[in-house]
Amino acid sequence: MQTQVSKKINFSGKNLYIGLDVHKKSWQVTILSQEMSLKTFNQPPSPDALYNFLTTNYPNAKYYSAYEAGFCGYSHHRKLKELGVHNIVINAADVPKSNKDSHRKTDKSDSRIIAEALRANQLKAIFVFDPDSEEFRGLFRSRLTLAKDIRRNKVRIKSFLLYRSIDIPHEFIVQTRSRAYIGWLQELKFRDTKARIQLDLLTDRLLFLKEQRRQLEQHLRDTARNRDRDLFNLLQTVPGIGPITAIGLMAEIGDISRFKNIKQFASYIGLIPRVKQSGETERIGNITYRNNSYLRPLLIEAAWQSVRADPAMLQYYQDRCLKGNSKKAIIQVSRKLLSKIMFVMRNRTKYERGIV
Repeated sequence: MQTQVSKKINFSGKNLYIGLDVHKKSWQVTILSQEMSLKTFNQPPSPDALYNFLTTNYPNAKYYSAYEAGFCGYSHHRKLKELGVHNIVINAADVPKSNKDSHRKTDKSDSRIIAEALRANQLKAIFVFDPDSEEFRGLFRSRLTLAKDIRRNKVRIKSFLLYRSIDIPHEFIVQTRSRAYIGWLQELKFRDTKARIQLDLLTDRLLFLKEQRRQLEQHLRDTARNRDRDLFNLLQTVPGIGPITAIGLMAEIGDISRFKNIKQFASYIGLIPRVKQSGETERIGNITYRNNSYLRPLLIEAAWQSVRADPAMLQYYQDRCLKGNSKKAIIQVSRKLLSKIMFVMRNRTKYERGIV
């Protein structure tokens, strides 16, 4: 009896392009060679499972993969790199799609689109933080989440008082951070004890959140000083930049050298206008909707502070107000402030106020 011997195809010298549509419970995978589509399938959400499949069915090839940034962060990216897969993480908004693909969206089509764009060299990788920097950024974002929770809790307290026709004293309308305001809430008298219990719960929650924020801000300051004390101090020489904004810049930007110029830096923050140009017509619209939602509000707030603190920034703001409204002018001040921040971070030098 003759025995049949099977021989595996050797993919040495071949490039394979893998598009990954990543989900919590499964991955949709599309594998392309330079010439054709090889396979589309569903697998468990595991880099090891993908690597085992590739090495078993397409041995000795070079593997290139990509997936969209999202809930899973960079953990899968790092694991794929460890296994020898040349993976990149991409911005979902930058994946080129046809009108047909936009109106018929499936996991299978998403993975195919990513694989095809990867093969055509149309994808640009986003910046991937190292694990320590990623945790620093996460700590900073936790602080902003706490700040939102505090604001929501204050609104609930105001709604509670308004529902019962209780007027807040004039001195506390703006200064709701003061201990006197908390003391006033705790001293309020109600006919029904159930109302007192409700307000106590809201007040205790507010105090708890504020204490959490205080502890977290101290951790952030300590971490920033340990990572780069000089940069932390230099950033605060820029008018309008306080400790929290300085921490935010360090955490969200990471390595400033990844931006070639101020245009790229401003685009990342979201301080550029929307532009529509066709032939002789060019329309410049409002500020772009694409932005770093953690940094842009901080920088706009810092711009208002810089106008009050630095005569040069005040003059720049007033000149811009003469050409348009104050809202557009403060965005331009924010852009100007951003260029000064970039200069300080790149040159590691102190900012000099009052220089136009």
